[in-house]
Amino acid sequence: MSKKAEPGGPEEHWTKNVLKEVTKEQIGFIAEGLFKELWARCGKEVAVDQVELLVAEVQFSRGFDLLYKVNDDEAALTEFRKCLKIREHILGKDHRDTGKTYCFVGHALRAQKEFDEAAGQYRSALRILVTLLGRDHNHTKDVISCIEDVLKSQGMSDTETAQYKSALLNSMEHKRKADTLAEEGDFDKAIAGYRSALVVEEIPDAKHHPDTGDIYAKIGACLARQGDRKKASVEYGNALAIYAVTLGSDHPDTQDIMAKIQGLPLLRKR
Repeated sequence: MSKKAEPGGPEEHWTKNVLKEVTKEQIGFIAEGLFKELWARCGKEVAVDQVELLVAEVQFSRGFDLLYKVNDDEAALTEFRKCLKIREHILGKDHRDTGKTYCFVGHALRAQKEFDEAAGQYRSALRILVTLLGRDHNHTKDVISCIEDVLKSQGMSDTETAQYKSALLNSMEHKRKADTLAEEGDFDKAIAGYRSALVVEEIPDAKHHPDTGDIYAKIGACLARQGDRKKASVEYGNALAIYAVTLGSDHPDTQDIMAKIQGLPLLRKR
């Protein structure tokens, strides 16, 4: 007599969640055993995260094949977006694999001639690559080239494209330095650096991008640490307005910034 799957247990999760999205062949025949072993030894959360990352890899591979072998950019975009949702949630917005996924979402959007959205995805990828690899790495240069292509496809001149790239890269450099100052506790200089990073708002559509929301959120965090709750709430509100429009109300970043706003009355000057 076969053992009945325990409600809420690993067998039920595997059947209802994993196999609903991928086949055993796609995810690998040993994955189920590893998943159940992790569940038993490390707990549900660790096991689910690890298998979700395997699912994301399958989704990414499907998206790649759909985009470059089948030439179905719409279906490819769906797969890349599903992969991105998992990687953002588990790995975070600064992980290299997340950056790679931003880039391929951009490729699929560019194939659909959705150049504004493509530029936004490339911008997210560029932020990660500049931080992890530097401006002069070939992967970074490839993404910069993609940004140039979509800008010129929108009718921008060489001069306008150069100004766009300069503002974007300068903003990233200001933010990087401000992050260091914030970690050192020099909040006044950090806030000044983050405000300099908002030069990015001068370029088309850059104001309404999650990375711009991140800058406002960091200003808010510095102000909160200084005990200025009123000004912190304004900056958090700026971030929330951007996240709500670009990411949606259910996105972890949107939820996190809402929690920060709600928690402000509990803060005290240090």
